[in-house]
Amino acid sequence: MESLDEVSGELVTLLNFHLEGAEETEDPEQQVADADSACVYYQAVGICELLLDAEVDAFFHHLIRSAQTRLWVLEHGTQLEQPPRKLLKTSNARGLHAALAARQWELARRIARASPTTWMEGVEYEDDFLAVHFVHRHLLGAPPEELRALLDRFETVLEGGPSPRFDLCRHLLARDIPGCTQAFADLLDERTAKLKKMKRESVAASDELFVPQSAIYMEGLAWLALLEQAGIPTEPEYPMCPSLARQSKYAPFEVSTFPSVPL
Repeated sequence: MESLDEVSGELVTLLNFHLEGAEETEDPEQQVADADSACVYYQAVGICELLLDAEVDAFFHHLIRSAQTRLWVLEHGTQLEQPPRKLLKTSNARGLHAALAARQWELARRIARASPTTWMEGVEYEDDFLAVHFVHRHLLGAPPEELRALLDRFETVLEGGPSPRFDLCRHLLARDIPGCTQAFADLLDERTAKLKKMKRESVAASDELFVPQSAIYMEGLAWLALLEQAGIPTEPEYPMCPSLARQSKYAPFEVSTFPSVPL
C-alpha cells in the first residue's frame, strides 16, 4: 500500500488537473464537471495536510475552497443549456459539508439557497434528497412546521427502515440531547460499516480518495458543527472526527486559487 505522502502527491496532481480544466477548458459542461471533481479533491488534499503535518490552517482553507467550488458549480451549472442534474442534485452535499465543518455559516446558507428545492427522481434517492434539503431549510431558518412536514415525508419514504440522518434531523429539531447523541453514534457506526465493506471489496486498493476519506469523516464533522450551533453538547473526540479537525479558529482565509472568491 502506498504511503500517505505518496497518496497526497497523487491527490495534489489530480486536484491541479481538475482546477486547470475548470479554469481553462472551453467546454462549459466540462468546466462544471472538473469543478465538481475539484470540490472533492480540495477536501482530500486538505485532509492529507492535516494528517501529515497537522496543518490546521491549510485543512480549513481547503474546505472553504471546496465549498466555494460547490457554489460555483451550482451557479454555473444551472445556466447551461442542459444542466448536469447528476452534479447539481441536492444530495451532492460534499461542498455543504465542507462549509459546515469550517463553520462558514453564510457560505453554507449560500449553497442552500442555490441548491435545487425539489427531488430529482431517477437521479438521487428521495431519502438522500430529504436529508440534505432538511439541513438547507434548517440553515435558512425555515419555520418548525415546514421542517416537521419534511420529516413526515422523510419518515414515509423510509418505510420503517433505519436512518441515522432522519434521526439526527428529528432530534435536532426537537433539541433532544440524548436522541442527538445516539443518532450521531449511529451515523459513525454506519460509516464504519461502509468503510469495512469497501475494504472487503478491495475498493481501497483502487481509489486514491479512500485513504483521506476513511481517516476524516466530513459529513460527521458537518453534523457536529450543526449540533454545537444548536447548543447540543458533543464529546471532544470521535472516531474519524478528531478535535484537530473541529477547530473554530484558524488563520484568515486568503484567495489563492479557483474559484478565486474572497469570503
